[in-house]
Amino acid sequence: MHRKLLFVFLAFSLSCVCFGQGSVSDRLLEVIRLFKSGDLDGALSRAVVLAGEAGDNADVLHWAGYLSLQKGVASDASVYLSRASVLSPGNLEILNNLGGAYVQLGDLAGARRSYLSAVALDGGFFDGWYNLGNIDRELGDLVSSRSHYERALSIRGDDAYCLNNLGAVLVMQGDHAGAAVHFVSASRLRPDRAIFSKNAGIALLRGGRASDSLVYLERAHSADPGSVDVVIALVEAYRLTGSSEKSLGLLRRSVLLRDDATLWYNLGVMEGLSGNDSGSIAAYKRCLALSPTDQDALNNLGLAQLKTGAYSDAELTFMKLSGIAPGSVDAKLNLAASHSGLGKTSAAVELWKEVIRSSPARHDVRLSLAQGLYLTGDFVGSKHHYNQLLLANPRHGDALNGMGLLAYRDGDMADAERRFRAAVSADGGRADYLNNLAVTLERLNKKAEAISLLRRALQLQPDYSEARRNLDRLEGSGR
Repeated sequence: MHRKLLFVFLAFSLSCVCFGQGSVSDRLLEVIRLFKSGDLDGALSRAVVLAGEAGDNADVLHWAGYLSLQKGVASDASVYLSRASVLSPGNLEILNNLGGAYVQLGDLAGARRSYLSAVALDGGFFDGWYNLGNIDRELGDLVSSRSHYERALSIRGDDAYCLNNLGAVLVMQGDHAGAAVHFVSASRLRPDRAIFSKNAGIALLRGGRASDSLVYLERAHSADPGSVDVVIALVEAYRLTGSSEKSLGLLRRSVLLRDDATLWYNLGVMEGLSGNDSGSIAAYKRCLALSPTDQDALNNLGLAQLKTGAYSDAELTFMKLSGIAPGSVDAKLNLAASHSGLGKTSAAVELWKEVIRSSPARHDVRLSLAQGLYLTGDFVGSKHHYNQLLLANPRHGDALNGMGLLAYRDGDMADAERRFRAAVSADGGRADYLNNLAVTLERLNKKAEAISLLRRALQLQPDYSEARRNLDRLEGSGR
């Protein structure tokens, strides 16, 4: 969330100038006239000359410092304003502007001293408390910053910038609900300021009030349609309020206005959620063209490619991701899935082994490893990992099924039957378990039960071709 710091620098009117001798007062009036007419350079050059000649005049030094501050020459401003503060130690405007000079110089401690001196002289000095709030927020003292902003608002409760900055502090403290109250107040005071509407909308959204956030986010988007933060927040608000089509439409329009990696990434997410896999892939590719090392985009692109069966593309994507993030377990597993999809089971097995060595409790990976070892002919290794799974969970259906396959391969039909029955008992909704038990029972001449199991399998999964062939064979052999 944008946290705008606005330090208040005070200009001053003719009424605050203490005139000395006629020539100095006339020349200072000319400085003021030039400044008010918009000629900052002319006013500053004359003020600098005058300060050199009337260096004991606090008003002259103040104007020289203030104009230097407006010009961005903070080093000169601090010199003039420091001298002015010595000559006029009770002048709030001098102290406030001296604090501003220190801010421009990056001397926040010096700025803080100046602002503290000002509010010590006058506890009702709004600008001093406000600027102290800004300083302490920059210094990371959120408790003091909040206290100073609240003190400023007790003096001037309708200052939109102070309300906004207090809201920013509350966000930093994790109080989104409290922040939203202040951001909303700031936005109502200044509906023309997109930043206030943006902050109000995002705080409401983060506080779980998506529907309330819409009016502020839509206002902010209308004022600044190119703001990526606003677009992303509005997309989320639409999605949470059941308007996913609006989210998708907004993102599609936004990427035409601004070719931004974050927008393309979120478009990829929304296209995927809508079922448009080709659109999702295209969006992630554009995101990566703009931000080639975006790990989330690479991962999501690879997943979308896996989903559509583009295993070669997915393999390349996850190889790139693994190179960027060699320690990423997810990247290794997704690369293994790509290898597996291409029939490169041995390559997948090596990755699964690597993950199991570092994360032995990953039972999902151990299952893939056991199945992969079976396919590559390492039956001893496969049995070891199935047994490890059964030690952790004796009713692990896939592990029981795997042990049944190993027993069937070894010709131990009794053990195979026992294992497959245990798998069906663990999960009777798996058509493959039923099929495997039926094939085993056929070998044991229990055809009637085998036929019944195959019919159950096809009820669960009508397009299960292997079960259909087995059933047709058994029913045909019985005629």
